[in-house]
Order: sequence, then structure tokens, then C-alpha cells
Amino acid sequence: MSVHLPSWTTDVFGEQAPAVRVGLGQALRNMQANAQAAQEQTDSRTNHTYGSARWQGQFERVWEELKDLPGATPVKPFGFPFELMIVGNGLLYPFLYSKTKSDVRTARIPRESRLVKELFNFAPPPTHEQGAFELDGFDESAEVVKPRGGLAAVPPGTQLILVPFACNASELLEAHWGRAALGAERRLEWATLPEPLPLPETVTFHGQRLGTIPKQATSSERELTSFDGGAQPTFTLSSRASVDQQRDVPPLTEAEPADDQTSEDDAND
Repeated sequence: MSVHLPSWTTDVFGEQAPAVRVGLGQALRNMQANAQAAQEQTDSRTNHTYGSARWQGQFERVWEELKDLPGATPVKPFGFPFELMIVGNGLLYPFLYSKTKSDVRTARIPRESRLVKELFNFAPPPTHEQGAFELDGFDESAEVVKPRGGLAAVPPGTQLILVPFACNASELLEAHWGRAALGAERRLEWATLPEPLPLPETVTFHGQRLGTIPKQATSSERELTSFDGGAQPTFTLSSRASVDQQRDVPPLTEAEPADDQTSEDDAND
């Protein structure tokens, strides 16, 4: 059965639009299942484990579901631990907007971080931009922040596609996608009506994942592998030549360590 898609989705994703729509819904379902499993395994009285696994999964599961689509490209923002996916002309950014069912049209970006400011370079401009002489209530956060890292190499014409979803440790509630500008107080000004994403009931897994706890070492094995359980090393000592002693040549010690030739800049190429 064919599903009607709004025209903006085909403009952005081309013929991959239906696959992106299905893949995003599946990725969020997998994200929720992984996070709930992690929470169950920890048997914790708080939801910190769920929250951490959910945050990681909202990026990694999207990468997993979309990476094999024609034209799909991962891009890693500067200083961000995960990759975002570009398909066609769409740069996808999933984020949690609510822990309960809520009107997505009133959603806010959770935090106006440097990454968020860089991402919204690829979004429509807000309806009201501060004029040169509108000094009252000037908001420094509205300044344009140039993209860095992988975002600096994003092709011209790429559009930011937001994927807001609502969930909590008990259930995945809803998810949408659409284009929006970043307005005042982190509010989203939707350029397109946020469209609901299908959320399948089943979970898919890719590749091998830890299913059983590896065999643990026995107490006797640990004795052989502990740092103080092995044979003591032997040291070879040699006397200094009499010539060196007469010339007051200092004894030979360990060589000075070489300077590390790598730097943090190498990781940002």
C-alpha cells in the first residue's frame, strides 16, 4: 500500500523519501527497546541508564537504519560523539522534545548549544530577525555561528530536517519530522507541518550484539594473571668502564622520552 508523502519530503530526499520515513520510525523503535533493555539490566532505582542509552541510540540507530540507502552519508559535527545522517539534501537531527504526549507544533529545542546553532545554519530563517537598531532585548544567542568539523563540508543546498520524538522509560509515544526555524526562547517555527512518523511494533537488530556474559576467569586463573602473581624479573647490571670513572662521565640512564608528535588538532581533520 502506497503512502502519500508531502511534497517537501520528495524535494529533499528524492525517491528515497519513503525509505527514510520507514527507517526513522524503525530506528526510534530500536532506540527505545535498547534503552529499556539497558535500564532493566542495571536494575537501578533511577532512570539514568535509560536516559544515557536513549540519547546514544537516537543517533546510532538512525545511522544503522539509513547507512545503506543510496546517497546516504554520515557527517560528524565538531566535538560531537556521534554522526548525523545526510540522505539526499536532508540533514537529519533527532531529539527528544517531550516525555509525555504533547503538541509538537509548540515544541522547543531542549538546549541551544553550539551544535544546535551550527545545525540551524541549514534551516529556514526565523520570521523575525533583529534589525541593526533594535537594541532593546538584544539576544546574543541569535548570532550566526559558522559550522565546524564535518558540518563545514556539508554540500550547499542541504536542509536541516528535524525529527522530534516523545518518549519515556515506559514507552515510545510519538515521532514527527519536518523543517523549522529556530525562534525566540528555543521555540520552533515550523516551515512545514510536522508529519507523524510510523512507529513499528517490532524491533530489528543488525550485526552481532552481546547476548551472553563471557566466561569469567577462575580464582586460580586470576592468580596467574594478576600483576603480582608472576615470576620476578631479573636485572642485568654492568659496571662502568674505568676510563669513564676517571673522566667523571655521568652514568647512563634511561633515554629522555621523545616528544609526542600527535595533537588534538590531528583528530579534527
